Amino acid sequence: MFRLRNFLGVVVFVGLVAGGSWLVLNRQLVLDHIRVWQYQPSQDIATLADRATMTDKAKFSFYLAQPRLENATQFNHDCRRVEQASPIVGCYAHAKETIHIYNVQNAELDGIKEVTAAHEMLHVAWSRYSAEQRRQLGELLEAAYAKVKTKKLEERMAYYERAQPGTRANELHSILGTEFADLGSELEAHYAEYFSNRAALLKLHAQYNEKFTSAEAEADALAASLAKRKREIEQLTTSYSARVSAYNQDVAAFNQQATTGGFQTQAEFQAERTRLSQRGLVLRREQQTIQGKVDAYNTDVEKLNALGRKIDQLNQSLDSQKAVK
Repeated sequence: MFRLRNFLGVVVFVGLVAGGSWLVLNRQLVLDHIRVWQYQPSQDIATLADRATMTDKAKFSFYLAQPRLENATQFNHDCRRVEQASPIVGCYAHAKETIHIYNVQNAELDGIKEVTAAHEMLHVAWSRYSAEQRRQLGELLEAAYAKVKTKKLEERMAYYERAQPGTRANELHSILGTEFADLGSELEAHYAEYFSNRAALLKLHAQYNEKFTSAEAEADALAASLAKRKREIEQLTTSYSARVSAYNQDVAAFNQQATTGGFQTQAEFQAERTRLSQRGLVLRREQQTIQGKVDAYNTDVEKLNALGRKIDQLNQSLDSQKAVK
């Protein structure tokens, strides 16, 4: 019996040592679980996670950062933008390990808070990856970036190089995962761990992003058209003015000739008068044509101004600093 008790004591001791070793090796994971257990998401936050189709794994990372949906004043306090001309709608504060999301009120931009939540959640996930995981993901992300990059995405990544040097792979991980499709089988499998329906998340992004891209594309096309038509109107006006000046001179000469008896016959007088009348009619028609082009030009200038106001309104609805001025 004595020997048996000793044996059981050794087993318990070994178990305690093994358990202690596991706790030491997995200290961060244990602390993360405690932090998540202590957090109770609001209904709004839980809805963001559900609409973003976050899996349980994703929700763990999301809730680990105790996400808050904030008004402009609080958000400006918690999230400091680096460049004043570049508004932000979300941030992951690394020091406090908290996510802050600006409560955008513009109904036209439905989905932006969900995509922002997913973007910041992926930053939290990245913060828990090992160096080797980051290296492997970095290679996949760069390959996907080369395939899907656009001018705007390149400009965006250039901003991160200026504002947050050293975060390229981290930002690509969040941007590509929430905004771009067809990233390759390995990355798709990776993101499937975080989103049960990534296509639905991408659709949310596409819906609000289209509000910007369609208005900007229409404005760019209209501006190019107006520039071309302005040159055409100027050319027509210059030519018209020269012909009107010549016509007026000829009319003055005709009147002088008629006054001084310069016409030999009534038929000669009438023929010249008819020619001048026809030239005047052509000029009036040309003037009407130019005026029609000017009126259409002015109408489209106002349309361009309206598009500009719409784009400004969309941009301002994302600018938390302007919201408190």
